[in-house]
Amino acid sequence: MTGKISGVKRDKYVVLFGSLFLFVLVSVAGKKGLLSLVSIAGNILLFSVALDSYEIADNAQLLWISSAAVIGWTVLTLLLVSGRNRKTYAAILSTLIGTFMTLIIAYGVIVWTNGQGLRYEEMQFVTHYPRRIFLSSILIGSLGAVMDVAITMTAAIQELYEKDPAISAGALLRSGREIGKDIMGTMANVLLFAYVSGAIPTLVFYLENGSDVFHTFSMQLSLEITRALAGSIGIVLTVPLAMVTAVRLIPKKAGDRP
Repeated sequence: MTGKISGVKRDKYVVLFGSLFLFVLVSVAGKKGLLSLVSIAGNILLFSVALDSYEIADNAQLLWISSAAVIGWTVLTLLLVSGRNRKTYAAILSTLIGTFMTLIIAYGVIVWTNGQGLRYEEMQFVTHYPRRIFLSSILIGSLGAVMDVAITMTAAIQELYEKDPAISAGALLRSGREIGKDIMGTMANVLLFAYVSGAIPTLVFYLENGSDVFHTFSMQLSLEITRALAGSIGIVLTVPLAMVTAVRLIPKKAGDRP
């Protein structure tokens, strides 16, 4: 019997960090942590289905596949984590509207500027039209931040209702506006750091090989910065959207179902 080494086995580190993540999540969040794990598993399954669909889809279908995946991820995640209540429905509605508004604005700006400044060289090996892939990545990338903002705003409105069922809509809107101001800047920075950090190895590679700084940044960061800016627009739009939706949908007794 003979054999050969096909590669270095390093999955133990992935298992270690995965186990640590599971332990911390369940320890801190309890039942909701378990539901979060179920939602993560479901989202991974949906993501794999979307990728399989990408392989056989033509250019015209890419955004439709991404849109269906975004709807599925939003509904699955929020229903599992927050349950069936008006807060969840308000968060789902505001998340979907905010995410698709981000896509529409990004598409409009790209068409208006004819895509000047966007460098698609990193997508040169894909078989689909790069702009469609890029728009799909904007749609999916914006979802996480928009969903986070939506559930934060609706949960804050619900908490205010629970503390004072007689609170007026105007007072809720004023309080929600102040909460939104506090989370806008931090969430925009989270998006920027998340996108740019993935490009650090490539940036270091280019700079170490004598590439000009401006050329390196324009080649490697144009798409990442555009995704971060589009997501930031989505965050800013979702704050008032989620606030108004929550005030309209959440009942005076926040625990009641519709």
